[in-house]
Amino acid sequence: MPGTDDCANLGDLAMLQIAVGRLKALWPDARIQVFTSAFDALKKHHPDVEPVPMRSIKCWLRVGALPRWFFPRIQPERRRCFPLTFNRLWQLGGLLYLPDYRLARQFAEALFNSNLLVLSGCGLITDEFQYAALRVLDVFGTAIKCGIPTVMLSQGFGPIHSELLRKRAAAVLPRVNAIFVREQHASLPLLKQLGVSHEKIFVTGDDAIGLAFRNNKTGRRTHLGVNLRLAKYAALDGKILDEVREVLIGKARQFQTRLVGIPITCSDTDSDVQTLERLLPQPQNDVKGMENPVTLPEIIRRISDCRVVVAGSYHAGVFALSQGIPVAAIVQSEYYQDKFHGLAGQFGAGCVVLRADDRGFAGNLDATVDQLWHDADALRPKLLAAAEQQMQAACNTYARLPEMIRQGKPGQVPCYNS
Repeated sequence: MPGTDDCANLGDLAMLQIAVGRLKALWPDARIQVFTSAFDALKKHHPDVEPVPMRSIKCWLRVGALPRWFFPRIQPERRRCFPLTFNRLWQLGGLLYLPDYRLARQFAEALFNSNLLVLSGCGLITDEFQYAALRVLDVFGTAIKCGIPTVMLSQGFGPIHSELLRKRAAAVLPRVNAIFVREQHASLPLLKQLGVSHEKIFVTGDDAIGLAFRNNKTGRRTHLGVNLRLAKYAALDGKILDEVREVLIGKARQFQTRLVGIPITCSDTDSDVQTLERLLPQPQNDVKGMENPVTLPEIIRRISDCRVVVAGSYHAGVFALSQGIPVAAIVQSEYYQDKFHGLAGQFGAGCVVLRADDRGFAGNLDATVDQLWHDADALRPKLLAAAEQQMQAACNTYARLPEMIRQGKPGQVPCYNS
């Protein structure tokens, strides 16, 4: 399962690309299937995987039972884990609608005949995405109930204040075979609160580090990179644009440099491209035409030309820091505070986190960009060393996955729909 199913977020795509490559290296003959709502985009980025419709999950979960006469192409022992019960009989009527039956069958055959269920890198299990988080946890709970090994890679968890989500996470996560987390600031304490054994948790950094670090180019290192995320989960709105724009224009003049837009997500909603078109002054607006497509190599190349990056989205920061480029991070929501403070904990002094609602924010941003611009050359080797260390930790931990799966004994977990 990918972090996002529409292939519109370059950060999630980068983590998926690294995860697929590492899994293929471990199991060269493996058949890898990925749930997605964007078949063409997925095949463009990952031609060696098989797409499975994301809607198939919803169709199967709506039924909540696996009578063998409805899904005959599933291992019998796994079919028996989901007996037909009286209170589920009414839901089976949904399968009489042929398209829904076909989708439910696709999900059932993909999951229940698999040898491993993986959630690739994301920050999905949080209040901000509760519906999607519950769906992921339900699929994992289903797999665990059938004895299918499960792992979660390059994860950021929380915050979780919802009683429903916390209860479900506490029922499922302790029974996952292995959980790789990308930071220690928020994810580690939360997982321990939810009852996950420390023996199952591994701090590996963000999987996308490997992609940016490997593609690191010398670049010009003369531009000022810019990303801002206007979205409900970031808690930033259009009012901040004027403040940030004024600071950026002043810095561009001071350093006699160019502002470079760095869009990470190009979804229909919360598009970084649209935000950057509003933020950057027209003479320097270099994001027009990037709505579709924006490629990972292009964004990494853009960042490599920067000396400092001002980032409002997490992976704009990851891509920059992994190339030795310091970051001034703009946050407001608890969700983004956790993400960027975790990233700062992984990379050190080269990542400075600024709250947009602090008094004197504009002055703080101005002073921070000044300092990072001045210190960029000194910070570069330290940031690259931190990136390499995390990348190596991830590679070493991935190499142990076969052992973790063999030794893991997933216990019974209540299935949300059983």
